[in-house]
Amino acid sequence: MKRKLFLAALSTSLFAGGYAGAVPVLVNEEKGIALNVGVLLQPQFQLTMPAGSGEGSPGIGAPDGKSPSFDFFLRRARLMVYGSVSKELSFFVETDQPNFGKGGAYNQAMIIQDAFMTYTFAPEFKIDAGMMLVPFSHHSIEGAVGLHTLDYHAEMLRFPAGLIFRDFGVQFRGLVADSFLHYRVGIFEGVRNGAETPVPVTMPPTPPRPTFNDNGLPRIVAQLRANLLGSEPDFFLKGIYFSDKPIVTIGAGVDYQGKAVIKTDGQVGSYAAFSGDLFAEYPFTADDELVGKANFFYYGEGASFIPGSTALARGGIALYGEAGFRHDWIEPLAFVEYLKGKDDSIKILAPHAGVNFWINKHTFNMKVDVGYRKTDVLAAATGVTTTTKDILGTVQAQVFF
Repeated sequence: MKRKLFLAALSTSLFAGGYAGAVPVLVNEEKGIALNVGVLLQPQFQLTMPAGSGEGSPGIGAPDGKSPSFDFFLRRARLMVYGSVSKELSFFVETDQPNFGKGGAYNQAMIIQDAFMTYTFAPEFKIDAGMMLVPFSHHSIEGAVGLHTLDYHAEMLRFPAGLIFRDFGVQFRGLVADSFLHYRVGIFEGVRNGAETPVPVTMPPTPPRPTFNDNGLPRIVAQLRANLLGSEPDFFLKGIYFSDKPIVTIGAGVDYQGKAVIKTDGQVGSYAAFSGDLFAEYPFTADDELVGKANFFYYGEGASFIPGSTALARGGIALYGEAGFRHDWIEPLAFVEYLKGKDDSIKILAPHAGVNFWINKHTFNMKVDVGYRKTDVLAAATGVTTTTKDILGTVQAQVFF
């Protein structure tokens, strides 16, 4: 009994608040030592094609530009090792081989996705150090195991640096005011001049770019959440909890770094972005609940020209909203995404609808999604706007053990 209680406490404090699955390899309750291993697999089938007589985005449809394309691949293949070395000190390490086999390609490298340690002084104060998700919004700190929709709203989340929503640094977090407020403040590596993509020697010389971050200033990413009903105390938040009690939280986030981007006038300047979101899971019975989330993002102008950057060169806004109603293990849901760059430099509109089959909640499920995406990109040099229209149909299974 003690062993089960210890493992439950460890899972709640470190990983993801009670995900079923992960296998305990070593447990010593007296010393607070535990070692767990886990596997996440998400095999996916996807059909893509240009919409109507329009042109599809790169990678959409067959090479002839008109026919549909059928693709089987592994969206995610992750190995996880996590646990604790004392009652206060825990760790989490995860690898990933994303989009393995997509488009018939098998050269995707396995990467370290997360690698951090956590020292817990109290529920009110914890310190994380290593490579981790940056706390810009609720969605940016959700674990892939616990997503509500088929995948992340990745095109709406824009960052000047890092790798897949992550960065190296130190984070302070905790629950205060009787668990009403959830804070996270991180100091991260961010944009560094040495990370800029070098120009191949075979290419003609280009004018030198201004130096980024010559003072070595850190990147600051912070989020403050108010737990109106229930709370979300875990490191990785979820898009759906299957909770027997209502959870309603609102949050605001900021992402800032000085001398991190090149502005539209060609000079180096500060980068700033802001986020505001609402998450709600409201159960009516054990088998019926409403799940929804909405997020608004404001992105300041600036391009960083480094690998992994998705910043909008001219700045802009983005938003998404999603909602579903779960009855037992079946949940129809829908969401819409919208992004608009300043001066119409880019516009994306993407409505989706689908059904989730929560056969064994997060441990085993299947998701079906059908979406339409229209993208307008304005070429600054010519003033010509290119429009692409895509249809995407996806079926994904998930096993977490």
